[in-house]
Amino acid sequence: MSQNVNITAASASTQPVAGPGSNHITTMEKFLYGGGSMALAVKNVTFNMFVLLFYKQVLGLSGTLTGLAIFISVIWDAVSDPLIGSWSDRLRTRLGRRHPMLIAGTIPFGLSFVMLFNPIEAVQGTQWPLFAWLLVSVVILRTFLTMIWIPLGAMGAEITDDYAERTSIVSFRTNIAWIAGMLLPVIALPLLFAGTDDQDGRFIVENYTRYGWVCCVIVIIFCFACIRGTWRFIPHLIAVGNRHRPTPGAMGVLRDAIETFHDSNFRRLIVLDLCVGATFGITAALFMVTMTYYWEVSVGELSVLSTGSLVAAGLIFPATKYLSERWEKQTILKFAVIGFIINTPWLIVARMTDWAPENGTLFLFALLYIQGTINTFLSILRTISHHSILADIADEHELRTGRRQEGVLFAVAAFAEKFVMGFGYIFVGPFLDIVGLEATMAPGAVPESILTSIGIVIGPVMTIILVIPLWMVSRLSVSRERSREVQAALRSRQLGESAA
Repeated sequence: MSQNVNITAASASTQPVAGPGSNHITTMEKFLYGGGSMALAVKNVTFNMFVLLFYKQVLGLSGTLTGLAIFISVIWDAVSDPLIGSWSDRLRTRLGRRHPMLIAGTIPFGLSFVMLFNPIEAVQGTQWPLFAWLLVSVVILRTFLTMIWIPLGAMGAEITDDYAERTSIVSFRTNIAWIAGMLLPVIALPLLFAGTDDQDGRFIVENYTRYGWVCCVIVIIFCFACIRGTWRFIPHLIAVGNRHRPTPGAMGVLRDAIETFHDSNFRRLIVLDLCVGATFGITAALFMVTMTYYWEVSVGELSVLSTGSLVAAGLIFPATKYLSERWEKQTILKFAVIGFIINTPWLIVARMTDWAPENGTLFLFALLYIQGTINTFLSILRTISHHSILADIADEHELRTGRRQEGVLFAVAAFAEKFVMGFGYIFVGPFLDIVGLEATMAPGAVPESILTSIGIVIGPVMTIILVIPLWMVSRLSVSRERSREVQAALRSRQLGESAA
């Protein structure tokens, strides 16, 4: 945005009369707020590791129909995300704009995991009825996730207006999500997916039933803990919400969503999301297939590999603090994207050129662990800087339009990423059918042509796509100085309106 802001010393130092900037946020409150990210973490682990494998390789649903069901659910997100985001921005209750949706969405979201992994017997062994069950399950799950995740993300930008504190809050939310994303497979794989003497636990239907119930309990507990931990901020969130001037009329929701694209920084961030999300979506959809068939990793080894996320999360707290004190947010984001470009292809290329160790060796396992840990570290770093930048964009949007629309901004950004994550499944499902990966194929018995096709996609192709995000992040224009100017202008406006 090109608008210039003149700031006096008085306006720069004055806090809003009733705003979040005056609140001290304790470490426990940050932790409880971040606990709400368990909803997204459990969903991501579930879709990245279990849904495709369960429906395609265990229940026998075609890869094309599995991918289609997930992709259609993401198309539904195109409708539900902006609507729920705008609804949350416009909501006026004694509990504010964000908490009512968190409360309403928590229990149905938990139960949707039970439905997803418990298809009734009448649809098992079929194609279209099983497809319908999967489609309805994932649509329900994604809708109630949106009711949790969009208000949660918007709340993070409203709790405080401090440039550095926003990064800290997002850091807690992101790190808890990644730690949870690590712990869930570490615990679930050996305990819930234990095999028998003659069958791999990843191919036993009953194991997925137990997993669905465990997910249900986890998300309900952590989401209600988040609601309780952020309860005292409700009066301040209401004060922030009262600054929002929504566009009137039924079409106002659509106009508000379109208005967000007038900001050049937001447009660049969305393009970055689309491209990074495309790589994440495809690699995530192929993750379990890649580990099971390409690298021939066992359940126990996969559980150990997941602990790399814990190492990355342990490193990210001091790293984020160190980097955020020295670099601008877009510099950190650029560092993460460059890291992805380097880290994504090297091990695959080594395998394709016969430089990688043989499957089943300790050396290969160590290389997989190192690559996975680095990738998780970079992913956390990207998410923290991305969401923190989005909070600053929300301030600029308010200054330009007079509308406080964190809900819409986070909804549009979330949909952009979810859309291409869904694209990963609509690509991967037919891709596996085309290359010929059958449900009856065992690890170690897959034709080399199939493995080569998988390697090309998750290595060189993903790296090429990542060049676009590097270009987008190089064109971002956000800084501490600009954030202070915007904050000062907003405070000056609020004081002027209060005096009037």
